[in-house]
Amino acid sequence: ICPVGALTSGTYRYQTRPWEMSHVGTICTFCADGCKTTLGVRNGIIIRANNRDRSGINDEFLCIKGRFAFDFVHHPERLTRPLIRTLSGFREASWAEAIELVAERFEQARQQGGRIGLIGSTRTTNEENYFLQKLLRQGLGSNHIDHRQSGDLVSLLMATRGREGALATTADLYHASGILILGADLSQQHPLLAFQIRANYRHHRARVYVVTRGPVREDQIAARSLRVAPGQELEALESLRTELQGLPDLVVLYGDSIKGSAVARLVQWCDSLAIAVRYVCLLDDANSRGALDMGLVPDWLPGYRSLDQMNLQPGLCWEEMLESEELEVLWVVGANPLRRRHLKRRPWLVVQELFLTETAQQADVVLPAASAYEKRGTFTSVCGELQQLQPAAQVPGAKTDLEIASLIALQLGLELGPADPDELLGEIHRTVDGYNVDLPLVAAGAAVPTGPYPDVAAVAVRVDKIRSREDTLFTAGSLGQRSQVLTSVREAPGSLYRG
Repeated sequence: ICPVGALTSGTYRYQTRPWEMSHVGTICTFCADGCKTTLGVRNGIIIRANNRDRSGINDEFLCIKGRFAFDFVHHPERLTRPLIRTLSGFREASWAEAIELVAERFEQARQQGGRIGLIGSTRTTNEENYFLQKLLRQGLGSNHIDHRQSGDLVSLLMATRGREGALATTADLYHASGILILGADLSQQHPLLAFQIRANYRHHRARVYVVTRGPVREDQIAARSLRVAPGQELEALESLRTELQGLPDLVVLYGDSIKGSAVARLVQWCDSLAIAVRYVCLLDDANSRGALDMGLVPDWLPGYRSLDQMNLQPGLCWEEMLESEELEVLWVVGANPLRRRHLKRRPWLVVQELFLTETAQQADVVLPAASAYEKRGTFTSVCGELQQLQPAAQVPGAKTDLEIASLIALQLGLELGPADPDELLGEIHRTVDGYNVDLPLVAAGAAVPTGPYPDVAAVAVRVDKIRSREDTLFTAGSLGQRSQVLTSVREAPGSLYRG
């Protein structure tokens, strides 16, 4: 320990002593890589983050977001009381009043034939996403359910249906003989995956191939790098055929420029190599994979099962909800769709949020939600590993999205089964394909691979709705904007996806 504090963390220095903190192991709430983080907490306030026991899929690794950007949790702009719109603006209300008003409008929408839409989040837990889709489909009679999709995973599942081991784990990136990166800046958007690949190169001399629209950090270790326009990655692969065929095995990582039929063509081309190939569909946020797995979409049920099993038709995607003239109520949970878009016809708007975002500012009711660092539940990483969250911080007045949804269901008189995270995980374990995993291992803090998915529905992928937000190491939406650390660090120029 440095006696003058020069070599200690600037955000932690002089705030407390290590033995005065409790240490809570949970999962980082930023990108989709699923890093374990240990939060040092004193009096309900997060003071420090590291991975002190080197557990989790990331060992000791944490990027700047995971190590320093937890400070958004205690930002002074956090919402702590429900808000109801009046003619003169918002007024504070009690939880009982707000829930009663929301339930009344939800009931009206149900009686009108389910004219309600839900735009969900990629930072809510698996249990919350499962309960939300259950509430909307079974309770309110609507299949207008969606979130912002950042990668085409379902096309990969359809193309590899029936194959064992088609999806790569995080550990596979460290052990694979070859790595093929298509249309992604991993060091900016997936720092743990990039770290695994660099470690593989240093320790095992893995052959790395990069096909992107501009320079990326992985070029430094690449056997070959190719520059192509987005969407043209597959056309460039033929020039790599001879080198790739000489490898024992290969892991392919692809971004949002490869979607729809292009995913099937990618799998077909890799099959022609006659080597073992595993895939990673890159997604943006902490639980983007879990939102897809839990059926928080209008095109399939949890576990990628067909809508026919509930006699449902495909619903509206989130962009169509914003343009719909039929919806009477729009429910937004942990998302900010109105940051760059507008409502064509203004429905009655309910928003669950941490902050008064652009979407929350237009709401009729705003319900203060808890962050992932205040929740119990599970996340699923981009590579499909199921991991447990533990609550660390305490923000008085905020409720988890599961608590809020269950209060609404109770007010509506709906019988939807348990609303406890552990009991819901048990239900997911029994009913959702791919989640019949060893739950005691999950409870012990392990990262447990999910899958396979034997009954993947044949769906028409809405390729024009799939696009990455292209965050960097220093950007992360409304959370990153309220992290003093991220906003105070000047980002170096030259990143591929910064224009």
